[in-house]
Amino acid sequence: MPPVVRRLPAYEPPAGAVVIPRPRLRPRPLPVRVPVPDPPSPALDAVRLVGVVLEVLDGRRPGRLLREVATPVLATRLGLLVRSRTTRMLRPPRVCHPSQFAAEIAVTIRRDERVLAVAARAEHDDDRWHFTAFTVLE
Repeated sequence: MPPVVRRLPAYEPPAGAVVIPRPRLRPRPLPVRVPVPDPPSPALDAVRLVGVVLEVLDGRRPGRLLREVATPVLATRLGLLVRSRTTRMLRPPRVCHPSQFAAEIAVTIRRDERVLAVAARAEHDDDRWHFTAFTVLE
């Protein structure tokens, strides 16, 4: 089938006519709203916090220290798990801040020739960090 050719309409203005171009109206750009960034999270020393709990669980520190780094309910529950053993952290803890005043901590430890994981959640209140959850995954 051969192509169909059509004549285009004239695109030049007629001779002698004055054509004034119309200005194109552009919508004004909307102002960009930049959210105010949250202030940084308070300083958290995860190595010290996790280390204190592990030393108490190993019997190397007194159990009363748990009340300084954990909620009362968690301190009581962890106080029942104290046994004489040797635990050490293999790597520095990994810390994630799901919000400004909360931190989730994960660390691997070596205990009695086994490598275990620790998962914990800390919250900032009254100018200090304290654990609200602490679990040794065996």
